[in-house]
Amino acid sequence: MLYPEHLLDEIRQRTDIVDLISESVQLKRSGKGYLGLCPFHPDKKPSMNVNAELGIFKCFSCGKGGNAFHFLMNKLGLSFPEAIRMLADRAGVPLPEDEVKDPEALARHARKEAAYLIMQKAETYYREQLKQFSGQQTYAYFMRRGFDDDIQELFGLGFSPDSWTQTLQFLTSSGFSDQAMEDAGLILRREKDNSPYDRFRGRAMFPVHDHLGKVVGFGARRMVEDDAQPKYINSPQSLIYDKSRILYGLAQAKSSIRSLGYAILTEGYADTISLVQAGFSNTVASSGTALTTEQLQLLSRYSKKLYIVYDGDAAGEQAALRGIDLAIEQGFDVRLIALPEGEDPDSFVRNRGPESFRRAIELAMTIIQFKIESFRKQGLLNSPAEKAQAIRSLIETVAKIPDILQHDFYIQQISDTLHLSYGQISHLYDELRKASLPSINANRNAFAIQKKAIQQTDVPQATKNIDLLQISVLPEEKEILHLALTHEPSLRALCIKLNITKQAFISEAAGKLYDEIILAYTQHGSRPVHIVLSERNDLEETVRELLMDILFGKVIASPKWKEFNVKFPENIEERLLVEALASLRLKHLDIELNALRRQLQSGLNQEDEMKIVSMIQTLMQERHDIPLKFHTSKL
Repeated sequence: MLYPEHLLDEIRQRTDIVDLISESVQLKRSGKGYLGLCPFHPDKKPSMNVNAELGIFKCFSCGKGGNAFHFLMNKLGLSFPEAIRMLADRAGVPLPEDEVKDPEALARHARKEAAYLIMQKAETYYREQLKQFSGQQTYAYFMRRGFDDDIQELFGLGFSPDSWTQTLQFLTSSGFSDQAMEDAGLILRREKDNSPYDRFRGRAMFPVHDHLGKVVGFGARRMVEDDAQPKYINSPQSLIYDKSRILYGLAQAKSSIRSLGYAILTEGYADTISLVQAGFSNTVASSGTALTTEQLQLLSRYSKKLYIVYDGDAAGEQAALRGIDLAIEQGFDVRLIALPEGEDPDSFVRNRGPESFRRAIELAMTIIQFKIESFRKQGLLNSPAEKAQAIRSLIETVAKIPDILQHDFYIQQISDTLHLSYGQISHLYDELRKASLPSINANRNAFAIQKKAIQQTDVPQATKNIDLLQISVLPEEKEILHLALTHEPSLRALCIKLNITKQAFISEAAGKLYDEIILAYTQHGSRPVHIVLSERNDLEETVRELLMDILFGKVIASPKWKEFNVKFPENIEERLLVEALASLRLKHLDIELNALRRQLQSGLNQEDEMKIVSMIQTLMQERHDIPLKFHTSKL
């Protein structure tokens, strides 16, 4: 069925393309638009641009682009009519019926839609009840907490009548069935006669929204302090609510998280609302549940930097500790905001003010600092045995950080904080890394590891090529190529001083483009190489796409320099080149190490196995030394 143009225009106008793409891609503000990793090809450096004003996206690497319809068609493999129906449903735009749907699928969809509708109706009803005489106590409670009318409206705060069936009767009179109320988790049933009654009665209501702003559940706080009922009760798992996949406040916070570049994570509703009230609009909560992988994956669409602030007591500290390793395994850059004993984010910001909390953010601890302080409080650094175990735990945490260039900084921090030599901690780190190797027999353990480095040519080339074919262009390669294309001293250093060849690159496209750059430099030395290459019509398509991607990009210094107080050098291009070359060499070593580990499992004789073990140890030592050399290396 062909839909009229005015209908498509209405759907487009009601669709925020940034929100749509953010459901599967982490976007970051870049000028007037947004940048993110393209989901349509193996993208390691953000190459997809999103223009919110025009409602379009464009990947300058793979070339895909278009409007919201095209994004869904490419992402989900939908036809154009299917993409229209999906966006129309999302935007609340009714469409004329164009096909006979499967009855069972239609019934499931209808139940889910009814659950969403009834939850929205319930939120509105609870908001209205807050304004009634019976809701005055709850309204006064919100005001005492510092939640003014605007913040109550933003989060949809309300009051559930202190009645067994008042909400049920209202929803019934509004045309909703018992089935819809049950699906939404708004009613319970008596055992004796199966009659329904309200789940929430006489409580302050905190609606829980999904990241699109739809109400999916409620948190409800009792208003009578001597009540035998639990302080908080929450909506159950339902057709539309899975608490492990929801972050409270994300619908309200996602724009701020994206623009500010980081999120603040609390434990509960009140903590989040108080911080938002105080001006920290990028705050979300795990809603009293342990932080989950699904919640972190959802948050990663908006930022990979996370400040965790839990209650200043033993339980809050343990909750933060549980979340740390999970977050860093998901690639988050994590900081911990420590609160005084007995304080929570809500009480802290109300008693001490927003400026004090801003200072707390500035003084936020690294994961290592926080863990060491926690171990100290628990007395786990007092005896030699406990201290040794604590140190191993710290090193295990460091090893989980995906960005291996950070490992050396954290090893140094452990050394400085615990007043131990860097060599001691580094040795333990190396031992942990060695433990990940395939187990070898006692004869190999007795083998004296060769002290001379094994040359790269000793690694079987066939094995290496298998790995290389599976790797797309890496960020480090793009950084090196960008400098070679736009900074003549860097290009001169690469091809003359360092004698870098295409073999230094891991991906085939990067190596080919580097060859073309060197050729242009040697044959057209008087003209900028990027101009020479841009005018060529005979470049391979993959090489041309990589060239365009790099020329549309820009050089960005690693944020780790600032975080670890590394002074920016005057010759920034030289430093960027050294950093990229070091990082690329680390990835080369990882590929070689993986290939060698696979060989150990292939049934070699003892002599060959010992040789490979020796090679592995040598490469691991080189790998360990690269971050140390990073600070002092010059071209």
